[in-house]
Amino acid sequence: MKVKYVLSIGIAVLLLLASCGVSQRHHVKVGNVEPVRVARFDSLICRYVDEPDSVHRCKMKDETGYFWGIYNYRLLRLSDMPDFYEGLSAFLDDSIVSQIYADALDEYADMSGIEAELAMMSARYRKLFPNGRKYIFQSHISAFKMPIVTMDSLISVSIDCYMGADYPLYRERYHEYELPAHARECLLPDVGEVMLRNAMLTTQNSLLEYMIYEGIVAHLLCALLDDDSVTTALRYTAEQEAWCVANEKKIWSTIVERGDLFTYDKVVIGKYINPAPFTSTINQDSPARVGRWVGWRIVQQYMEKQGLTVEELVADTTPFIEILRLSDYNAR
Repeated sequence: MKVKYVLSIGIAVLLLLASCGVSQRHHVKVGNVEPVRVARFDSLICRYVDEPDSVHRCKMKDETGYFWGIYNYRLLRLSDMPDFYEGLSAFLDDSIVSQIYADALDEYADMSGIEAELAMMSARYRKLFPNGRKYIFQSHISAFKMPIVTMDSLISVSIDCYMGADYPLYRERYHEYELPAHARECLLPDVGEVMLRNAMLTTQNSLLEYMIYEGIVAHLLCALLDDDSVTTALRYTAEQEAWCVANEKKIWSTIVERGDLFTYDKVVIGKYINPAPFTSTINQDSPARVGRWVGWRIVQQYMEKQGLTVEELVADTTPFIEILRLSDYNAR
C-alpha cells in the first residue's frame, strides 16, 4: 500500500518553534575557559615548499609531529623517497590544487572566531566528559579528500571542505545533495560530533540501537554548541525539519510496518542513517537520514519523561531498548 505524506506547514512551524532556543536541559555551565589556538598546518606546507634550505625544511617537518606522515603519505599518498620534496611541490603547483589552497587560505585567513567557539566547545566537552581527551586543533588542506582527521588527541580540519555550498570547484567533486554539508557553518558541528563519537565508542546492531545512539549524539552536540536546535545538530534545513515534524507519525509507522525497527541488515540501516538525496525507505520527498531525527525525538521524550540533563544522559547506562520503552515515544 502506498503511503501518502502531507506536510501541514502550520502544525510543523508551531512544533518547530516550540523546540528552538537553548533549554536548561541542554545548557552546560562552564567556569574557566582555556583559550584554543588552531595550528596552521596548511600555511606551513606552503612555507615548506617555498623554503630553499633543506635543513630548515627538515626542522619544519619535525615540528609537525606524526601528522606529517598522515598528511603526506596517507592523504596525498606521496612516498617517503628522496624526490618527496619535488613530488609535494608538483602537487601544489597543480592549477586546481593551487586554486583550492589560495581560496581556502583566503576564506580562513582569520581563525579567531573559530578558535573562540572551539574553546567554549572544549570547555563544555570537558564538563560532560571530565576523563575525556584534551584535544588540540589544527587546520590543513586536503584537496577535498577528508573533512576531518583525528588521531589520539589531535583533530585536524580540512578547511577546503568547508568553503560553502556554492563554492564552484565543489560541483566537480560532490553530488548536489552533498553540497550543504560543506557550508562554513558545518565546521564546528562536525568537529563536535567527532569529539562525541570518540568519547562514545559503543556497539550498535539493530536500527533501533543506531537511531537512539544518533539521537544521544545529537542532544549532546546541542550541548557542546549551546544550541538546542535540531537543525544544527542534524545539519537539516528548517524545511527538512518541518517535513519531519509534519510526517513524524507516518515515518514511525513505515519503520514499524516494514519490520525495520529491529533489523540488523546494514544496508537497510544505512538507508535511514547515512547521507543520501533522501530516505529511500520513506519516499523521495523526505530528507535523508530520518532515522537520526527519529532517534533525536525518542531521546528527547526519554529525557523529558525522566527529567534528565545532558550531564545525566552521558552517565546513563540504560539499554537502548529500555530508552524506547521509558520514553513512551509518541509520534505526533
